[in-house]
Amino acid sequence: MKFVETQDLELINSALEFDTPDCKVVGGCDLYTTKAAGGDKKLYKSIDKQLHTMHQDNLLLSSSFSPPSYSPPDQRVGSLDILSKSSENPLLSSSLISAASLDASPFGPLDQVSSRRTFAYLVAVLNASHPDHDFSTLRPFDFKRERGVSQVVNAFNNTLFGVGMPVPPRLWEIIDSHIDLRDCVIYSYTPSPSFLADEPGTIWSMMWFFFNKRRKRVAYLFLKGTRHHHLLNKSTEDRNDSGEASDEIMDYDSEDGIVGDLELDD
Repeated sequence: MKFVETQDLELINSALEFDTPDCKVVGGCDLYTTKAAGGDKKLYKSIDKQLHTMHQDNLLLSSSFSPPSYSPPDQRVGSLDILSKSSENPLLSSSLISAASLDASPFGPLDQVSSRRTFAYLVAVLNASHPDHDFSTLRPFDFKRERGVSQVVNAFNNTLFGVGMPVPPRLWEIIDSHIDLRDCVIYSYTPSPSFLADEPGTIWSMMWFFFNKRRKRVAYLFLKGTRHHHLLNKSTEDRNDSGEASDEIMDYDSEDGIVGDLELDD
């Protein structure tokens, strides 16, 4: 993915870094083109091959166990070989549930190149935005396809309101000028506990991806809350004293009816 530098988005990113009495909030919006850069081509090919193999193996497994109940010995052996392979590959094992599950992925049927490529784009964005982490082991079902723009705008705005911060002026207007919100398919990803554990002091983290296929762009919008430095030090001291960390997780629920400074119709 190629990072796109824009002055107005930098202003937004600056406005989305602030302190509250309870935590420090860091947010931003990074813009990428889907043009492959660096090791992206290798990543795309690896993901495409893995998902294509997963789909083919799933079809073979489904046909091996479909009626009639009796299968010739060579077909039964083939089925056992696939099951054995799946036990060694968590990505494959998790998706051998049914062909329907692969057809209903957040990105569409995984037998289609476009679906696999969209998933690869988001993995590449995460790798580019968080160079200290490797997201290449993520699965398509780790992401969620959002229903529409308004729901995401509400969730983002309400999260800011929940920590006592107004939405920065023209935030959605500026993002819209770069990505055309109404022309986007939107996905979200909830980081795993291991990701949060690798980010010192992180309490919560929220990530959204606005993919505009026509413009060949992905806007990565994120917010995360971290403990203040003195609270992080105290938590470390408590952990050293007791061997346990007492983490208070903040949970903000989205509410309907708040759309921000840009009117959007789904």
